[in-house]
Amino acid sequence: MINYNRIKRFALITVILGVVTSCTYDREIDQGAKSTIPKVENLQVELVGDTAKVTWEQPSYEGNLTTRVNYNGGIENINTSVSEFEYGIIDVNTDYYFTVKLHDDNGNYSLGETVSLFREGPQAVTNFRGVQEGTNVNLSWTLPDENISGIRLRVNSEEINLPADATSYTYENEEYGTYRFQINAMDADGNSSPSKYLNFTVGTTKIGYLGTAPDISSINDDDEAASAAWLFENYPDAEYIQFSDIEEGLDLSEFRVLWWHYDKSDNNPGLPAEATSAEVVSAITEFHKNGGALLLNTHAVPYLWTIGRMTTNFGTVIGAGEGFDNPDTWGVNVNIGRVHDKSSHPLYEGLNPSNVDGRKIIPLIGPGWKEDHNYVFVDLPSYYGFGNGDEAAYAAISEESNLNILGTWDGIADYYMMGIFETLPNDEFDGTAIGIGLGSFEWNQNNGENQYQDNIEVITKNALDYLRVQ
Repeated sequence: MINYNRIKRFALITVILGVVTSCTYDREIDQGAKSTIPKVENLQVELVGDTAKVTWEQPSYEGNLTTRVNYNGGIENINTSVSEFEYGIIDVNTDYYFTVKLHDDNGNYSLGETVSLFREGPQAVTNFRGVQEGTNVNLSWTLPDENISGIRLRVNSEEINLPADATSYTYENEEYGTYRFQINAMDADGNSSPSKYLNFTVGTTKIGYLGTAPDISSINDDDEAASAAWLFENYPDAEYIQFSDIEEGLDLSEFRVLWWHYDKSDNNPGLPAEATSAEVVSAITEFHKNGGALLLNTHAVPYLWTIGRMTTNFGTVIGAGEGFDNPDTWGVNVNIGRVHDKSSHPLYEGLNPSNVDGRKIIPLIGPGWKEDHNYVFVDLPSYYGFGNGDEAAYAAISEESNLNILGTWDGIADYYMMGIFETLPNDEFDGTAIGIGLGSFEWNQNNGENQYQDNIEVITKNALDYLRVQ
């Protein structure tokens, strides 16, 4: 567990958690400089659920202190006098290290104090999902490929113990509402796997497909026509909604998700007047504020700014031309900054990314004609005054707008841009939204069949099924 070659001096501590141990030792991170601030004392780590909770005692010191926590794959700078740090989800059979060091405003620093943590237990279940049937929720999952002793399922505060071979469970209830499901695989020693969570809203599940055409047979754009045809084939109860229907007072409360795929090829990607009238914007804003979900593709992505859910003035790359012939395969990178792996997000369930130099790539469109219709956001770190590879940039981008970056151009290895993202509920909007603006996410490849069309359809189905239960 411990790499003794990296330790200068240490004291081994056993934490009474059954399977979790930690060690603490002094380590000077910045070589060649002189430390003048006392180090933190009584540094400890414990596993609380799936989270590593690191605590320490701050030394007495006159002046403002910044706490720097180095951990696996990242650094957290905390500009307040704190004495704890939480990190999760902690995986099994992995060494985690946490080094705490203090800095003041004059460039002085303390020696680093480090603890490590190792968690034993089985791997987590995968493909944990639910399907609503009436007011019941049919849960299913895939077992880990190892021996386990049982499955522990929690529904809000209720705990349900299931046999080791269980792969499904029906949660029966009689009312609409929001439920939080947590599932763990258990080993023979009582150790649990990392938790998998599912927030599930039992309510209306109807999907509305937005458009400017009078009906789906009148849709002119080939990509919009392809996505609409796919939707109504796979979701027979979905309904087409013309924006004029909303302006005339259509009740949106019967819908759970509104999907707008807007795609232009005339170099004019601006939003249509039908979607930006005061009545329509007000109705969709209220729908999203009240918990309704949105899926926005290509040139519809900026609608999140139209309704006020997003306000940051990020740089953009927008493409709306006829396209060109291209021999390459384009995809999406889902390991953001080579640190934040989003491949386990429900959006990518059932897909197997390829690891390319620390990036995780899912192919979306093969050789042939590509319209390259991007609506993506770039220069994100510089918006906050950070470099493209600065971990603080990722935190600022995510926290200010309460969003989750889910994908970038496949060649991006830092935090320069986002092409697929999720906006999460905040104080004003209860709804969740997913924006997909990558030029590689093209529903109809113009000069032939896209060999990766299945990946586009899987991601879309995952998005709709995910949004229908948020």
